[in-house]
Amino acid sequence: MMIIAVVWVGATLFGLAVAATTRIGPVVLKVSTNHGIHFGDIAAFVGSYIAALFVTLVVLAFW
Repeated sequence: MMIIAVVWVGATLFGLAVAATTRIGPVVLKVSTNHGIHFGDIAAFVGSYIAALFVTLVVLAFW
């Protein structure tokens, strides 16, 4: 079951890496004068979390 935790931590780290290094799309939420959440950040988190959910379901199905 440790693989599930690793997958979710990896998905989160991927989303954070994309958010820290890119500025894809318009700003969806302005956090401060210099920082904001871009549409690409949200897309990266959604995509990585969907992949993590799929892996979790496959692991649980064969467990």
